[in-house]
Amino acid sequence: MPYRKERCKPSLYLLALFILAVVALSGTAAAKEAKTYPESGKVIGIGQNEHTKTHPKTGNNTGGGSYSVYSHTYKIETDTKIYEMDCGKTPMFLGSTGKECGGDKPLQIGDVIHFRVEKGSAHIPLPDGSEEKLRILNEEAKPETKPSDAKTPDAKQ
Repeated sequence: MPYRKERCKPSLYLLALFILAVVALSGTAAAKEAKTYPESGKVIGIGQNEHTKTHPKTGNNTGGGSYSVYSHTYKIETDTKIYEMDCGKTPMFLGSTGKECGGDKPLQIGDVIHFRVEKGSAHIPLPDGSEEKLRILNEEAKPETKPSDAKTPDAKQ
């Protein structure tokens, strides 16, 4: 039997597998990029936001009804805007408020926080390396402050 030299053709399957591996690894590398928190602001107010919850009715048509629970809200002042953010943590039981935002040290008036805004939410970094998501309830331009020594045109000199 004569010896024939044949060329090896790369398998289409191996090529597809290689492309898939490259795409998956590049996606993982992109997902692990360090997150930045370009916004910076000062907590100027703390409040509560009411959430209405309902009790389910039981099989014999009893129960039901609604009740209110509260989550913490924060007013944050940046150089150009004032944000009102809701922590979103509601209590498990009736008659109390949910846990405060900020991790081990809850946010307080006067604290300066760094955050990033994404899809209607603010993300703040926590000391343990994770981040906390707050819902933006309101966003408005910061009012311009008038200099106190400005003279009005009607002032008599």
